[in-house]
Amino acid sequence: MAAGITEYWGISEKPVAATPTTWDVAGKYILKLVSTEHAAFNNIRLTAALLSHKVPVPHIIKANDGRDFINTEEGCYLLMEKLSGSHIKEAFEQDYAVIAYETGIVIGKIHCALMTVSDKSTGITPFHEELKGWISKELSGSSLLTKEEWLEPIEALCSLYPQLPKQQIHRDLHYGNLLFQGTTLMGVLDFDLGKQDARIFDIAYFLSGQLSDQKDLMAIKDKWIEFISQFLIGYESVIVLENNEKKALPLMIQCIELLFVAFWQQQKNQEAAADAVRIFRFVERVCKQELKHTQNI
Repeated sequence: MAAGITEYWGISEKPVAATPTTWDVAGKYILKLVSTEHAAFNNIRLTAALLSHKVPVPHIIKANDGRDFINTEEGCYLLMEKLSGSHIKEAFEQDYAVIAYETGIVIGKIHCALMTVSDKSTGITPFHEELKGWISKELSGSSLLTKEEWLEPIEALCSLYPQLPKQQIHRDLHYGNLLFQGTTLMGVLDFDLGKQDARIFDIAYFLSGQLSDQKDLMAIKDKWIEFISQFLIGYESVIVLENNEKKALPLMIQCIELLFVAFWQQQKNQEAAADAVRIFRFVERVCKQELKHTQNI
């Protein structure tokens, strides 16, 4: 953390590290470090859009000189209010069907708010082009999957991609970026990665995220399928998905797992890459056997 950074906001209390890129300040604020100005502007404009639609997000506090963030050699620092609430953990050990339904409503409302945001940024690659580009390149060099395994879902999704509805998406939706009190949404966090892309990406990313840290995937298979069903019912009470989106959802879930395989392969973390392969193969099996019904929800 840059020395004396909180002085820009006239704060004397010492920040306490919460994560490698966030600090708690006096129990009232969160100091956040993002790597680029683009990420800082993403936080600012997406926060404003959600606030205008009464979606709870932390207000960004201007520095004493009126700036929304402070640019340093390390990156850009933003100061925001600290929201109450907690992260949902171990959803499958709770009333997961109710949690899934309520979260579907929440993410539907987030998407409604983000529909009002336009992004004129250039050089942002849509997911299907990432799949055909760096992701395929990384997978080609991997011994963890055969080409037949990874190429089939990529080609199938890419053939559907031009017809999928596009809008501003969060791009990193998981329970770590959502704060709840019970099943009531208290806050949406972390807009660094937001961009214009297929809205079904957010849904698939969130649903695949429920498999992270699950050691015995088969043990929670039925719960995960029910979670998906209840989530989609909740989401569609706010936004009705198009038929192409429902058809693409199982493929998108698989391809997001391939994204993780490629990412960890790129980072030379073979253990994490192998775990992503384990999840991909589970998802592929379940999608082929169990998730066709999602097209009829």
